[in-house]
Amino acid sequence: VKWADRLARIIIYHKPEGEIISRNDPEGRVSVFDKIALLKNKRFISIGRLDYNTSGLLIFTTSGELANHFTHPRYEVEREYSVRIYGNELTKEQIQELKTGIQLEDGMASCLEVMKLDSQDEDSKNHWYKIIIKEGRNREVRRMFEHFEVTVSRLMRTRFGPIALPPRLKRGQYYELNEMEVSQIMHKFGLNIAGT
Repeated sequence: VKWADRLARIIIYHKPEGEIISRNDPEGRVSVFDKIALLKNKRFISIGRLDYNTSGLLIFTTSGELANHFTHPRYEVEREYSVRIYGNELTKEQIQELKTGIQLEDGMASCLEVMKLDSQDEDSKNHWYKIIIKEGRNREVRRMFEHFEVTVSRLMRTRFGPIALPPRLKRGQYYELNEMEVSQIMHKFGLNIAGT
């Protein structure tokens, strides 16, 4: 067995809006699996999901154990998003409620951090926030903002656990981590280099 065959592989992708994360779509929409030739290898699995209208960091790996460490609720891996809302800024009370918890139909959801990002245009109707959550339930971030009847006009995942979206990686581009980078990620999760 060659060393390279045993090494877990990790690909990071800057997903644009308008792509699904499925190998087969009855509606014939564009899939991330169509965009990355390396993913033709069926051993690659996606770590978590991003909905059709969400962009940002998407991770693929050949290690089921690594995927489990990223996504299983017991590991509480942080997910960081940039959220653009349209209309008024969030009030202090809304920010506090996001942190303490909002009752959704599938249970309580809360943010570890909610931070207003500087806007270049003070007259703009758009406001950007950085939020951090520890779960990845379906449309969780959007549903939390919908609780306040706030429109999310853009949603982008910028970090998932120890992996951040590199600024150089433009939308629609991907990058395969080298052996040293893979080993550092595995080490952070207490896994060996093959992902077990």
